[in-house]
Amino acid sequence: MLSDSQLNVYIVGDNLSPRQRVQLQAQLDSALRALPQWCLDLVRAALERSGARNFPLVIEPQPPGGDALPLSLGHIEGRPAAYLRPRLEGDRIEWLQDRRYLVAKAAAYVCAPPRDDAPDFWRRWAEAVAADALREVATSAHEAWADASDRDLLIEMFAAYALNPSHPRWAELPSVLGFLEGWGAKAVS
Repeated sequence: MLSDSQLNVYIVGDNLSPRQRVQLQAQLDSALRALPQWCLDLVRAALERSGARNFPLVIEPQPPGGDALPLSLGHIEGRPAAYLRPRLEGDRIEWLQDRRYLVAKAAAYVCAPPRDDAPDFWRRWAEAVAADALREVATSAHEAWADASDRDLLIEMFAAYALNPSHPRWAELPSVLGFLEGWGAKAVS
């Protein structure tokens, strides 16, 4: 576990073997190490603003064939929390999505300020979404994005940028890229 990340990992499940717990922890640690430092800095700043001491990441292994989503975002005792739900069968762990991406989305969730606390942040994000027709671009990839909120789009784009900021497709989204670059730059300044 990255000691300075202020992320607390909880592995839930009474019937997990010590080996399974070690494997889950190792895979999550690897995903956390894939996050750039600016992501962890943004998490730290968001926690300080909210008065929370840490951000819980709860791993709730599911049986094979379960229908739980691989990531659920919510709250524990008023603090943002993320629930990662990999499928577990023996020593085989199936995250259903790239676990680095799941962890980056969890970080984005905690970093995104509440709408009422940061109307300028959300106005600028909405302008970037509109300028690049992001909702339309996303919907052309999958129709489920047609009803996505600005927060949903922010979480997805944050994760994509955190893990691959030099991808050629960013050239197609200059306003979104500029917003994300500016947000990340504030974390390191």
